[in-house]
Amino acid sequence: MIKHVVTTFMLCLALLGVKAQSVPVATQKSVYSPEVKKDGPVTFRFLAPNAQKVLLIMDDAKPRPMTKDTAGIWSRTETFAPDVYRYTFSVDGTVLPDPNNPYIKPLFKRALGQSLVHVPGPSSLSWELNDVPHGVLSQHFFRSKLIGDQRDIRVYTPPGYDPKRKEPYPVLYLFHGITDETSAWVTAGRENIIMDNLIAEGKAKPMIIINTLGYGAPEMFDPGTGVRNKEAYKKNEELFIAALLKEVIPMVEGLYNVGKDKKYRAVAGLSMGGGQSLDAGLNNPDVFDYVAGFSPAVILLDPDYTKAFPKLDESINKKLKLVWIAIGKDDYLLASVRKYIDWMHSKNIKFDYKETEGVHTYQVWRRYLTEFAPLLFQK
Repeated sequence: MIKHVVTTFMLCLALLGVKAQSVPVATQKSVYSPEVKKDGPVTFRFLAPNAQKVLLIMDDAKPRPMTKDTAGIWSRTETFAPDVYRYTFSVDGTVLPDPNNPYIKPLFKRALGQSLVHVPGPSSLSWELNDVPHGVLSQHFFRSKLIGDQRDIRVYTPPGYDPKRKEPYPVLYLFHGITDETSAWVTAGRENIIMDNLIAEGKAKPMIIINTLGYGAPEMFDPGTGVRNKEAYKKNEELFIAALLKEVIPMVEGLYNVGKDKKYRAVAGLSMGGGQSLDAGLNNPDVFDYVAGFSPAVILLDPDYTKAFPKLDESINKKLKLVWIAIGKDDYLLASVRKYIDWMHSKNIKFDYKETEGVHTYQVWRRYLTEFAPLLFQK
């Protein structure tokens, strides 16, 4: 089994153009990485005796130089506040996850993902695993006739979910960001742990969460297509929204004991998914009662917002219970979001908006979910 795993990883390296002798994976099993010590110091290690330069890439995207010892092990130690962090290694220019760390966030249509490291903190942090009742994670596969492919949804059902309960459950449709896939809100976002804790503390209503695949035009990731092509994004957005409304929501309502009225539905998302949630929610106030964008990538929508939201005016204030938008002060999307906020003000739309500390990362998005979820479905 070990030989098979090593061979597979070496094949991935070969496909990425990394010289096999630069990363002797067969001996990587002797490398301890990441090593998390009490009070936050984390040591990252990567065995590559023939590499010329190895960098640690964290959530802030700033390359951190690593140093090599006499055994050919590159390492870097840094202290982090309690949280969950994404990271990869840049080995002579080729970006790789940590081969010694099974905790990973997969990427869409890519063989390798991003490694995750958990720096434990107090039980009061919403994403810490506590001794509380836990919900169930499920996965459903289906064929999208609108998009023309086989895809999945991930489902979180709250502790004690009762398919025969008289009062149907409310649903939060929660979208991921670009390059992610449907598991991202569980692997990196820890949505199930957050919801378990909030529900146990009586802060949030028991609800179902649906994670959908956020690509209406998945072919935009194919080689030579151009992931930043505006026409591809337009098609991606239109088909994603159509599949959500005509396929995903009806399927969820057929599989689970959920309400079929808009008062039982909320939509939210991060980055690309944040733009999609604003698109889906503000353009369909008859479908959703709650709408949120976490660091929303409104730059992926039509830059003429009157075209992106053709029917949006102050009448929506009586149709929606909550519109909630938040972004980090050092997020690269901040300028575009502020421009969008100004446009919303010009249309006399009522919404909650906040800027917090942080960059474009799950550190802020976990906190946004923690704050947003308790606002939902309250009488």
